Amino acid sequence: MRRVQSISRREATGAVSWAALAVGIVAVLLRQTVSLEPVVFAPISGIAVVAVFVLARRWPDWGILVAYVVAMAFFIQLRDAADETGLRTLTGYVLDWELWMFAGVTPSAWLQARIGGASSDPGLPAFFSAFIHWTWFAFPHAAVLGAWLFVRKMAWRVTIIVALTFYLGVLLYFTVPTAPPWMASDQGLVEGIARGMNAVGPAILGVDLYNWAFATMAEPNPIAAMPSLHFAASFVVVGVGIVLRSRWVVAVALLYSAALTFSLVYLGEHYIADILAGGVVAFIAFSAVEGGRYVRAQLMLRRAQLSASGQRMAQWLREALRLPPSRIEAG
Repeated sequence: MRRVQSISRREATGAVSWAALAVGIVAVLLRQTVSLEPVVFAPISGIAVVAVFVLARRWPDWGILVAYVVAMAFFIQLRDAADETGLRTLTGYVLDWELWMFAGVTPSAWLQARIGGASSDPGLPAFFSAFIHWTWFAFPHAAVLGAWLFVRKMAWRVTIIVALTFYLGVLLYFTVPTAPPWMASDQGLVEGIARGMNAVGPAILGVDLYNWAFATMAEPNPIAAMPSLHFAASFVVVGVGIVLRSRWVVAVALLYSAALTFSLVYLGEHYIADILAGGVVAFIAFSAVEGGRYVRAQLMLRRAQLSASGQRMAQWLREALRLPPSRIEAG
């Protein structure tokens, strides 16, 4: 009778991970071709992303970048799906907070009234803000690529921190769909806020190219204000600099995050509350990865200490229980 060959845990984990990734890809195809409910699509995608990171741990170093690219591809699908849940768009809670916090005026309206240039005739602040806003599409990903190119041993930690930031953000997109300031103004909930991007974009790119870029980047989920993932994914690079022990990375990330805060608020893309929530998301992502590493290190140290203590105790017992040699008396 032929003996059945046993399957190792590694092989079983690999098979399950490949299956989960395959199901995730099928779910993306189904979402593109038929109506797949977001509440079904979201958990399948999340499991698929975890699966690809599990698989990538077994691949050469290029597996880090593959896992990150796949994770971002699923993120784009999830961001779009978050707009299809049918949940009521929330605006009042964050708008009321800003009006209370800033004495009856929103920071976006205040900046646009004082500085100007965010409507039909954009000025230098609007062009600067738009440039900063657009560079965000490369900034957090550049941190991952830079870690992979120059500090390969830290690349996994950096990749997971940045990817986790994006996924915590999209989780809030699903649960707290919030209209940005410019949309609240369009709905008559607040006055004095124009969407600066609509003035700057056509002036720089032309109407046709801007409309295409807008339809690709912004239109799929216009109610993704809470949290500001722009700020979260940029501010988390401060944590990346801490991981890399690089002062210049920390300094650049802080300066960039400050410029991005001004740009997002001035252009009417985000509330201050969105920015603060983005900072919290970045902190949670960084703490989850680095805190998890610290806990694991402490557990391993404690295990080693207990093992050493057990060995010393066993040695002491052996010494304590050792009987003296018997004496032979002379006859």
